[in-house]
Amino acid sequence: MQKLASVLASSVLVLGAAACGAASAAPGIGLVFNGVPAPNLSPVPATQAFADWCAGICFPTTQFPVADAGTGQARGSAFVWGKSFQNGAGGSLCFSEFIAFALNEGELHVMSGDKGTCGAPIDPLLKPPLHADLGALFVIAGGGDGVIAGGTGRFKQWTGTYTDRVFVGFGAPTSGVGGIVYYDQLWFVITPK
Repeated sequence: MQKLASVLASSVLVLGAAACGAASAAPGIGLVFNGVPAPNLSPVPATQAFADWCAGICFPTTQFPVADAGTGQARGSAFVWGKSFQNGAGGSLCFSEFIAFALNEGELHVMSGDKGTCGAPIDPLLKPPLHADLGALFVIAGGGDGVIAGGTGRFKQWTGTYTDRVFVGFGAPTSGVGGIVYYDQLWFVITPK
């Protein structure tokens, strides 16, 4: 019985220490956007991380406002660049993206590797597009994963990871921004180390 009590006490200490460590780490952020994006007209980020990632072959895609996923309060804007599109079976595709978040507390940059962002179309009978009136023909479900690539202000020292998940309303390349008509539940979780 005394051995069991000792093991339980040790477990409580370990869990308590882990909880304190988690509480002292910088909290991550969750961001969300629903709606029709605009073309990304932002200048490219003047960072070595962006230059290395882009390698002269990337292009701007979309920009849109982002809100806090928990409160709905406006947090800033996101500016996206893409490259290295690869098509797979069944209409699936993967690519790499770089996202510059201009947030109230500073800029935060994230990037995915090759094939870091992927998606595939959903049968329109199962999930019809929301904005057929704007040219959306089908929905792609997908998401991406990558790393924090730098920042300013509150985010200056951040390293870590990010994940995003989304439904994208797609149409012809002449619809929306290169075929991207809308984002439905575009959700980001950015987690510092």
